[in-house]
Amino acid sequence: MKGKNQFSKSEFKQLKILIKEKQTADKTEQKSIRNRIRKIGFYFSDFSNKKKGYDISDLEQLVKTGQIKIVGLINNIEKPKIATKQKENSKQTEVNTFNKLNLTKVLVNFAKNRFEPNKDLENVIPDTCGNYIICLKKQSKLPKSEYKVELQSFDGLNVIYTGIAGKSLKKRDYRQHFKGNAGSSTLRKSLGVLFGYKLIPRDKNPESRKTKFDLKDESKLSDWMNLNLVMYFLPNSDFDDLENKLIDRLNPPLNLSKNKNLINESFRKNLSELRNNRNNNILKQRI
Repeated sequence: MKGKNQFSKSEFKQLKILIKEKQTADKTEQKSIRNRIRKIGFYFSDFSNKKKGYDISDLEQLVKTGQIKIVGLINNIEKPKIATKQKENSKQTEVNTFNKLNLTKVLVNFAKNRFEPNKDLENVIPDTCGNYIICLKKQSKLPKSEYKVELQSFDGLNVIYTGIAGKSLKKRDYRQHFKGNAGSSTLRKSLGVLFGYKLIPRDKNPESRKTKFDLKDESKLSDWMNLNLVMYFLPNSDFDDLENKLIDRLNPPLNLSKNKNLINESFRKNLSELRNNRNNNILKQRI
């Protein structure tokens, strides 16, 4: 990398001004402006092989995908300031954890990172850690269940699941959930058993309790997910803490282990039994 991938708020503001000027400048002026941009530490070639130049939207996309970061912001959300304990001291201190960050503002930033698997290319999803929210598209519904499900809304859509990616949002969010199998995706397994798909052993090892669906059902499930689901993502390093807050706030019905909300409790219990009972049946068939 020739330059850097972290910039202060003032540097980022200056970059936007210079890039805008570069777009309307003649060739001689463009060379001078490029030198000023590089002096700040920004080299577009560090992030892209594009050779036809770049504009402000390209810069903002790099921030959106987490490839460059703005110091003093949490994923492009300004950190709120709180007064110090001493009243005589008028200085304010920045908060750098999600514990004190307004979750509403975090959700606003989530909404900026919307991914529709049947339309968007996976390269818009950053290869970094973070959180994600899975929603049903409008007019889409979960598979029928004997238990009523109450869904919370986010960005005008019904939330069904939220999760974390400890290493890569691209690999965990998109590839494992939308292109993988139920053996490595609890989301897929939950949806599949609701559809009534039969679980089969994932591994050849007879001691393994991991399960998935057969190729035909996995393919049908992938098609349904790509057509009916929308994913939102947020690159960040506080993903564990944020996940707990998202579960408390959004009450996603397909989140089982950390969801203690009384609403949808019967549905979650039934879903857990469906998954476990099917696993037990498979184990019995092996013996």
